[in-house]
Amino acid sequence: MAQDPDHSDGERGGLSQFRKNRFFSGKLMTPRDMEADQEYHAERLHTLARFVVGSGIVHGLAVRSINETDDGLEVTIEPGLALDGRGRPIVVEQVTTKSLPRPSSEEISLSIQYDEVSMETVPVPNTDDAVDAESTSNRIVEVFELAYQEATDDGSRFRDVDVPSVETDTDAETVREQLLKRYHDEHRSSVPSDADTAVFLGSFERTPDGVWTEVDDSAPREFAYDHELLFEAMIDHITDTENPHRTPIEREPPDIPDDIGAINDRLDALETELGGLKRDQTALTRYIMRKTLKDRARFFDALADRIEQQTSEGGRLAREIAAISRADGERICENEEAYRHHLQQVLEHLIALGDDLEGATTERSLERYLESVSELQAALEADDSVLELAEAQDRVCEAADSLEVLVEIVPDE
Repeated sequence: MAQDPDHSDGERGGLSQFRKNRFFSGKLMTPRDMEADQEYHAERLHTLARFVVGSGIVHGLAVRSINETDDGLEVTIEPGLALDGRGRPIVVEQVTTKSLPRPSSEEISLSIQYDEVSMETVPVPNTDDAVDAESTSNRIVEVFELAYQEATDDGSRFRDVDVPSVETDTDAETVREQLLKRYHDEHRSSVPSDADTAVFLGSFERTPDGVWTEVDDSAPREFAYDHELLFEAMIDHITDTENPHRTPIEREPPDIPDDIGAINDRLDALETELGGLKRDQTALTRYIMRKTLKDRARFFDALADRIEQQTSEGGRLAREIAAISRADGERICENEEAYRHHLQQVLEHLIALGDDLEGATTERSLERYLESVSELQAALEADDSVLELAEAQDRVCEAADSLEVLVEIVPDE
């Protein structure tokens, strides 16, 4: 933006008129003219962004991590876009890690700033000794830098808006005009300062174990919002005098029928039916528990007969499992807790039997048996239902019945 002639440092917080090149045939274009043309377009865009959109994060720029190193901090941020206090875009095109000096404080406020870097050095022709350097940069890249202050930022960046009172018959257009005028008078009567050009990314603190985490109660990150979206949403909210927060409305209770006696009779019938179902379920559960005990005793008695010549210890364990299955069946099946406790005792014998059968049965059949025992153990640890435990026991019995005993072949003399 054009500056007053007596302004020395080229920095202004206010407004001034834009100046642009006037082109004509035969005009000698110097670097000053080219730069003025670039500044004209850039300053127009920056001014509109500064006063219309505002400063803040437009997209992305989340702080992914802050790690301590021997030299300081390594801060990693995600790609994104922000507008600084002068309306200049700050672009982070990919996940980037920057190094920062080690802070002396345990809390920091992190920000991102606009910066420029020269690149592509090219030779400069010496035209009548008009230049001093033999080479200069051919391009300037708009980059960014990270910085921090050694304190958490807990200040609010949001402007208070005095919302006008709304009557039920007030139309949206009237509210729009009142709200816009009030906001304009309070916040647009003076030119905002562009002294603070950094964009706040968040406040962080070092935990006792040396890890940097975001401060929960710090000021929120500043975003550049879509003003039209926010304004329309606000107007819709203000003018909705019936239920602006979309809260659930309590409905009136349904009418109670006159025939209360019929309802009570139906409830009694349902309770009776439910009681019958519970009794049937209890009877079925006890039947399943008793059946698994009988099946286990039968299968492991048969297994003992088949393996006692190859392994006497295995035969003893199999008969002990069968004996445990027959002992005190009524008490075991009295309730599910007693049944689970019984299975825990049997499980120890099943595991011991599997260890002893190595070398007495084929590897494949023994592997199936061990897998079924492991499934039963997992079902007990997971506190599965009685039906699931019964299914796991059935698989153990089937695997025990399928064990293939190795037969020792004696050669003829």
